[in-house]
Amino acid sequence: MKTLLALMLAPCVVSAVSWAGLLSKSSQLSGANLVVSEEDASVCVKHAKKFLHRPMKKALAIEHAVDHCALDKKVDDKNFVCPHYKEILVNAFARESPAQTFTAETFCSVAGTYVLALKTGAANIPNMGKGAGFNFKVSKECQPIVMQSIKPQSALVSASVPDFWYALCMNQDCGHFLPSRTRWCTEDHQPTHSAEVCEALRVYARDGVTAFDSEKLNAEEICMIYDEFVEDSHINVEAYLHVVHGKKKHPVPTPEDKKRALQSARMINKAGRHKLRDSAGDPVKSASSSISIVVGLVTSLIVYAS
Repeated sequence: MKTLLALMLAPCVVSAVSWAGLLSKSSQLSGANLVVSEEDASVCVKHAKKFLHRPMKKALAIEHAVDHCALDKKVDDKNFVCPHYKEILVNAFARESPAQTFTAETFCSVAGTYVLALKTGAANIPNMGKGAGFNFKVSKECQPIVMQSIKPQSALVSASVPDFWYALCMNQDCGHFLPSRTRWCTEDHQPTHSAEVCEALRVYARDGVTAFDSEKLNAEEICMIYDEFVEDSHINVEAYLHVVHGKKKHPVPTPEDKKRALQSARMINKAGRHKLRDSAGDPVKSASSSISIVVGLVTSLIVYAS
């Protein structure tokens, strides 16, 4: 809590040296302890070679990946799994250049690292809750921390919530500040999650705030967004593991409404058209097994200081 209060009280105009340090810390968080195992990488590459027959730009690579998912006979509940698979790929490649091309190996490097980041860190923002996936529970400290952080306001403007969560997520119990700015901090530990988690949370919160249809959100609603983010991340990760690694069971919910079923049917039809357009007629086979950071924080600081 002390950490977040200091973040709120920090001046909006930060020196170039301070920002350089923050970028350095953020860079460290971005790759901290995220090493995809050789086995997982090998399985992914074998899977990706089914649809990446040549280097492709990210948009086309993702399109081919989703098409393969929709047509794969070994993907259970493909109508409902594939949209989650697509969502995690789109988010994984969000920071990659649209002009860059990807092979099966580089495609898996980006996707695998992002999935590992969510799998190991989505539920680990300090003081916010315990457990993981569907067993995650928001802590009793969440609402008091949020309330203390947004004082003297009793609620936060909805449009500011994504950046609020990003700043809180990046906080890491003082881990992102320069030593000269953490004399008040008593916490000292390794990062609990990577910067990818914070960006994923901000993206999720942008959509999440619209569900409340309100100009402002109170502490309970703000904490609810994180709770739902952890669950959504779990579903997306499990969908990826089901598609790429052949994990037999998955927790992806099967929606009952006809509108979703119609959208899923359209996705399969679209994939079929892509296959006719892009492939040489070979049958699709399934896998054998399985410097926005700165801008976001400036925005958050300005919002909190206003």
